[in-house]
Amino acid sequence: MRVGVVVSDRGDWTAEAIGSGLSRQGAKAEYLDFSELAALVGPDLRFRGEGRDLLGLSALIVRDLGRRGSSDVAFRFEALSALEGSGVRVVNPPSAIQRAANKFATSVALQRAGIPHPETLVTTSLSAAEEFVAQYGRAVYKPLFGFKGRGLLLLTAEDPSPLRGLIEKSGVVYLQEFIESTAPRPRDIRAFVVDGHVAGAIFRVAPAGSWISNLARGGAPERCPTTSEIEDLAVRAASAVGAVYCGVDLIETSSGLAVLEVNGTPSGWGLHQAWGIDVGELIAGAVLRLAGGSG
Repeated sequence: MRVGVVVSDRGDWTAEAIGSGLSRQGAKAEYLDFSELAALVGPDLRFRGEGRDLLGLSALIVRDLGRRGSSDVAFRFEALSALEGSGVRVVNPPSAIQRAANKFATSVALQRAGIPHPETLVTTSLSAAEEFVAQYGRAVYKPLFGFKGRGLLLLTAEDPSPLRGLIEKSGVVYLQEFIESTAPRPRDIRAFVVDGHVAGAIFRVAPAGSWISNLARGGAPERCPTTSEIEDLAVRAASAVGAVYCGVDLIETSSGLAVLEVNGTPSGWGLHQAWGIDVGELIAGAVLRLAGGSG
């Protein structure tokens, strides 16, 4: 069975772990960089990547799509949908990747599933944004399609001035009420879900003097026991966005856990550092089962 692994960085630990897991379970892993993707629309529909016929794949696992611009990203998503429609099992499904990548879509999915989630405002209106920050005193700005903690800003009622520039630049702002964690140090919880189960969880502890806990921004992974509350919320959040595998970020509050967001193309390195858990093996097994292989 041929299984593609879409990744822009061939040194990525998670992609390598998935590929190794596929090989150990009898499948042939083929790494693909979608910067080399080509679609030919004629009497037949054909897709090629780095000289390979993508329609000959049994499955395609997306670790990251890479990007050059908005048109490029739109093409890659449409290509995933077309491949899925042509019989290639795509994981995560294109709809799930899009829903998780768009924080507004994630918030709506979580709300409809009845999952605790910070009060959130998405708006093109400067006055509405200013009112929201004034109401909560502090609010977190997140790029609508942001990742790895890049571009996060903590806005205060005393100084909401960055809002004007953010709206002028992006046209829209995504704001969440700032929730003070009840933990002794600034941190959140990353639960890694694979095929309807939590493979493990970690605390992501912010570096000294920072409130941002993303590992890519200097956060440190520490072991977090998987409680029944973590299991319930993380699995429900994964189901809400339609993901086979994902990272679910939660925060500890005085009234229990709340889900901050869902990552549809997560790294498993932090979980491996803390627990030694190989999510690549688990993802490979889940995909092979879905594609009709052993797994």
